[in-house]
Order: sequence, then C-alpha cells, then structure tokens
Amino acid sequence: MWLGESMPKKKHLGKSVPQTLKLMPHLVPKPLWGKSAANLLKRAAWDRIRRDALEAARRACQVCSDPASASDPCHELWEYDDERGTATLVGLRIQCRNCDSAVHMGRAVKRGFGNAAIAQLAKVNDIGLREAKMLYRSAMDEWKQRNKKQWRIAVAKSLLERYAELAVLEPITDPTLF
Repeated sequence: MWLGESMPKKKHLGKSVPQTLKLMPHLVPKPLWGKSAANLLKRAAWDRIRRDALEAARRACQVCSDPASASDPCHELWEYDDERGTATLVGLRIQCRNCDSAVHMGRAVKRGFGNAAIAQLAKVNDIGLREAKMLYRSAMDEWKQRNKKQWRIAVAKSLLERYAELAVLEPITDPTLF
C-alpha cells in the first residue's frame, strides 16, 4: 500500500466506505539502506533541495499539517517496482518528527519509539491502534520480501530536470547483479 490507497473501511452515514490513508510506514529494503539523496549528495546540494521542499510545504508537515521546523526531515518518496527490481525516487515531502517516526516505523521500533509511531499512524489516518498495527505488520511483511531482491535506483524525470545533482543516485547499481 502507498499514500492515497484505500485501507480500512469507515462508517459514513451508515455505509462502509474505503478510507484514504495519509500516512503509511515506508520500510526501506536493506539492499537500499544508505542509498538516498540525503546521504549521497554533497551537503550544500541536499540543503538547497531541502530548503526548496520546506518552502513548497509552506513550512508545515505535508502529512498532518503541524508547523514544520527548519530541522524537520525532508522525506524521500520512493516507488518500488517489485517485478523489475527498481526503486524510483518520485518526490520529496517535509514531515514533522512524529510523522517521520511513523513512516520509518522499523527505525522507530528499534529506537524504542514504536508505540508513539503507531499512535501517530492511527491519529493521522483516523484509525484505531489495531488497524495501525496491522498496517505496520503488512509493511514488515512487504519489507521482508523486498529484502530478498536486488535493486536498481532511478530518479523521476521531473526531479532530475529540477535537480540535476540527483543523477548521482542512478549509477548506484552493481552491474554484476543484472
């Protein structure tokens, strides 16, 4: 599942309707750990991209709308093509620390903030804790499967046109893998 997908059904006027989720756990497959724009770009280049994202977000979390601070994370939005083994950077999003913990749920659990991350997932999506835990378990199952794959990185054309320095991500492919 990804942002904007339907998940739990909510009662509305006595009828069950699919609910659109604003916040989902995004567990990066192990083979891709550390292979992000934030880690691989020169500091000045990433800071400029991050500042642009913060301005575009009007200094608010783009998930829950809480005011964003200058130190709030700029999250990289990745789409995974499991068939082709391609991870594509498709966007950037400013997130408050609470939403960032919910997105990076595996890291939050490891650091002892799992319950707070689950609570944020539930709050933002207007679902119960049980449903939020189900989302996390589903994301973990998907992550375990993705860990078994070899990945190639791509960057969306629209991002490359705006930030040519993101091209540094694309050659991060071990040619012996394909």
